[in-house]
Amino acid sequence: MPSRALIALAAIGAVIGSGARYGISLLVPNTDSAHISYATLTVNLVGALLIGVCASLAGVMESETRRTFLVTGVLGGFTTFSAFAVETVQLAAHPFQAVLYVAVTFIGAVVATHIGTKIVRSS
Repeated sequence: MPSRALIALAAIGAVIGSGARYGISLLVPNTDSAHISYATLTVNLVGALLIGVCASLAGVMESETRRTFLVTGVLGGFTTFSAFAVETVQLAAHPFQAVLYVAVTFIGAVVATHIGTKIVRSS
């Protein structure tokens, strides 16, 4: 598939993923910058789980079109490293919460991705 078409698929997927992320931010509002953002944590952990599922599905990973749309587009738009980085910096005045947020996000994302791969492989 031509690269323009793949870029369009990634962009369309990103719109869907970003919209879903925004919806979750409305359901799980942040209280203030002194607390962990549960909305960002939720989307990053759920996104990692779903990326683990997609990474284990041959139908997704062997198709550049499906992989670009689902993983790069939808899940790339859904998860958010930039918001995580900004929120971590905002938590700098609260070192324990900042370290906890970083640890839970990174460890949780790796575990969630692993669980996602196990879900597919066990079925």
